[in-house]
Amino acid sequence: MSNAKTDFNTITDDMMTSITLAGNNFLTFFLAGLGMAALAILMIVAITIPLGFAAAAVFLSMGPTFWADFGPGMMTFATANPYLVVGLFALIALPFVGVFSTVVGGIYGISKEIVEDGETKAENAFSWFKRRFLAFAGAGIIQALIVAGPIFLLTATISLAFGTTVTGVYSVLLGVFAFVWVFITEGLLSMMLPAVVDGKNPIEALRVSVKLGVNRFDRVFGVWTAYVILFAAMAAPAFIVAYGAGFTPGPHMAIPMVAMMAGGWTALAGLLLVTIVLPSMILARARVYAILTGKQLAAPKEPEVPIV
Repeated sequence: MSNAKTDFNTITDDMMTSITLAGNNFLTFFLAGLGMAALAILMIVAITIPLGFAAAAVFLSMGPTFWADFGPGMMTFATANPYLVVGLFALIALPFVGVFSTVVGGIYGISKEIVEDGETKAENAFSWFKRRFLAFAGAGIIQALIVAGPIFLLTATISLAFGTTVTGVYSVLLGVFAFVWVFITEGLLSMMLPAVVDGKNPIEALRVSVKLGVNRFDRVFGVWTAYVILFAAMAAPAFIVAYGAGFTPGPHMAIPMVAMMAGGWTALAGLLLVTIVLPSMILARARVYAILTGKQLAAPKEPEVPIV
């Protein structure tokens, strides 16, 4: 494991190198992203079609009287047990989280090749998808449970204790807790998918990621914090224009030019986020993982000088 000192220049270099790599491999990431998105849609359809047929079979097997009573009964049940209903929907959503994790895992795979080999191909994302499918899915589900589970349980506990929805000061405290918890857990788990790509099973990847996050807190959380700040900076202009001072809708939104500028910036920021920033964050994580685990990085390519 690398024990080199981490400072501001180190984090800046991690970001700038990763952004440069993302720009140099823009077409590869774009094609791989399109392919992975199409694959995700196909898998989601494959999951939902059997569920749809099952729901249709149940629907047709019951008489109209049953369904006339079913709707109000479910509304009453959901009102009396809101968090149980949310929990059931969360369980149903876990397979879809696994699907998302597998396609993102393919992008992590080609990022490893770029960082360690210096080159890759868009179709290699599918190879990583097939090779580590179950490990990617398991890692994604574990990560979702760790990040979202405690927030849901704490919200449910507070709500049940006071017999009402979480409002007022408790809502503020819960929001602060949620932000801090997500920030810490996402930082600690940021090396999990790179570890899966490296051949670890989900449990081993979890252990390695947490160990790296603790032992090399400066490097791991330095990069994570830098990207959180970048995300906030990209969102801030549109947020400020949209809500104005005091975070309330203001009359300035009636000014067409201001509204157009806010919309234009939002569109541009969204495009940059998808095409450059998110790929660069994945590359940064792959690069930091490679450095901290003693992998050999690819030598930077020298710019080609045209012969006149």
